[in-house]
Amino acid sequence: DFPVTLRLAMLTDSQLLQFLPQILQDMPADWRGTTFNNANLLGRQKFADNLTALIVGKLSSGEAITTADLSLVGNAEDYLRVSSNVSTTLELLLALQKKLPVAQVFSFASTKIPIVAVLLTAKAPVHLYTGAGEPPFTAEQLETLRFLGANLVSHTGPPQAHPSDVVLALECAWQPEIAVDGIIGCNVLYITNPDKIVPDDILVIRKRMATPLTTPAAEVLLQAACKMPITSIVDPSKDDLASFHAHLQVLSGTDPNPSANPVVCTAGLSALCAFFVAFIQRGGADVLMCSTAYGGSNQLTDLLNTWAPNFNKHTFDIQGDANIEESIQGQLKHLASQAATLHDTTVLFVEVPTNPDMKVPDVCKITGMLRAYEQESGKKVFLLVDTTFAPGSQVMRQVRELDADLPVLAFISLSKSISAGRTTSGTIVANHTPEAISVLHDVAAAANMLDTNAKPDQMQLLIQNHVGVEQRCEQAYQTAVSIGQALLAAVKGSTKEDMFLRFPTPAQASKGFTSATFSFNLPPFPGGSDDVNAALAQRFVDLLCAHKEFKPCVSFGQDNNTVYATVPATSTQGAIKLEHKAKQAVGGVQLVRLSFPPTCDVGSVSRIMADSVASLYSAQ
Repeated sequence: DFPVTLRLAMLTDSQLLQFLPQILQDMPADWRGTTFNNANLLGRQKFADNLTALIVGKLSSGEAITTADLSLVGNAEDYLRVSSNVSTTLELLLALQKKLPVAQVFSFASTKIPIVAVLLTAKAPVHLYTGAGEPPFTAEQLETLRFLGANLVSHTGPPQAHPSDVVLALECAWQPEIAVDGIIGCNVLYITNPDKIVPDDILVIRKRMATPLTTPAAEVLLQAACKMPITSIVDPSKDDLASFHAHLQVLSGTDPNPSANPVVCTAGLSALCAFFVAFIQRGGADVLMCSTAYGGSNQLTDLLNTWAPNFNKHTFDIQGDANIEESIQGQLKHLASQAATLHDTTVLFVEVPTNPDMKVPDVCKITGMLRAYEQESGKKVFLLVDTTFAPGSQVMRQVRELDADLPVLAFISLSKSISAGRTTSGTIVANHTPEAISVLHDVAAAANMLDTNAKPDQMQLLIQNHVGVEQRCEQAYQTAVSIGQALLAAVKGSTKEDMFLRFPTPAQASKGFTSATFSFNLPPFPGGSDDVNAALAQRFVDLLCAHKEFKPCVSFGQDNNTVYATVPATSTQGAIKLEHKAKQAVGGVQLVRLSFPPTCDVGSVSRIMADSVASLYSAQ
């Protein structure tokens, strides 16, 4: 930590601009990544405080800022979709220029979400003053937003007072002498009245429906601000785009179809949000999904369930020894028994494999269950498969061989294997059926309304890295197999227990489910207290991450020779209900999840695993 006296010192925008060239030139390499060490996360305000203290100290000493100095500042958050050090540095500059705390300034990789975030969190009608500008939404888009509970009135001219409501002004229409609650800049929301626009609520919207400004785009704005040469960001070529879209379709198991190109968004959750908004706009849906699915997916659907009267969320459990097919079947039968209370459409949303349990549902059985449910309930059904852990599994082809008419859409977080972890992004891919393609077109319209389509810098990184993803996944799976065997042997040697590894079987891998991630419950300490066993998973992760071969990180799909380790219950499942997470524990010990790159020093990683297991249990 920097001294409190320095952290509390005032910094001006001109002083930050003075040091910006040094910061940009000597930025630590991992600041330009998408995942960051989560051992000691600061939050945006504390990161800004530390960066402020660093600059104030350098102003006093006359010394230059170094890469080592910047590394010591720490990390704002653990994942770019939540916040990055680069986007927070930009937000600090913008905050200083508007004389606001950084906690009240948010950048977005979208021109529309700054407005939508206020609409969805405001407790009163929102008035937007656009000056001489055009309204940001069409009449049709406003109608869709009203389905989500949004209430927006657009006005031309300068802002006027609405004491009981929320008042926004485009930056071009803002006048400092007229009080407003928020200012909408280009890709930026400035909160001037945090009592009416709550910063914590805005942060939830940004991390569940959008992203901060991407790192390359934020760097461009910082370069322009301090008059440095600007790094050009070019649009991908039409041929590169066509090849990328076709590859996504092949990976998902459907034939290339340029008239139904995948929708590619700024993040996985941005794509998933556009998908569900499309169904809300189409009249609504009941969504059945796993209670312990990825925390972001769960919280997003919870939010939509709260906002939209025609969107209902239902869940099934798969924790522990639960059979996933039986659990889905049970909930489908339950829904069918209540068909009169449901909407006309039901979406079954399944992760394949599941996160973090790594269970692979039987596609044949699920297809049959959906058709039986359709017959019994009279509802139209759609299957949404999240193939992020196994993007080359071609699930749609497997479904088509069983039922050529079932509408299937695939969701893939491209932030993982397909980009090799080099950018955030997500996609929705439709199979060949007219129903799925029609939904896809509505997903594209929703993404356009929210301006969450992937940006040029993201598309360039996706195009540079998508080729060869099948081979990378296969190599990473084999790496995980080898190290998993070493881990099981180490646990057996230290505890005499046969630990179960949650991981696709060789038979499942032969069908394309080559996940490079496995999870496990370590054996509890015999006679250990509840607190001791509850802490066991994190203690093991800490032991592993004391070594450079490991990184405490929530992501996967990386291609950097580093193993990512996390305890999902306290990281990726932060939004999951405690009672659901508790069912994952065995003997009071929560799951550990490890994610492997295509290549690493298998011998060294295996030895670290064995030593960490021995150290963990010798402390008994």
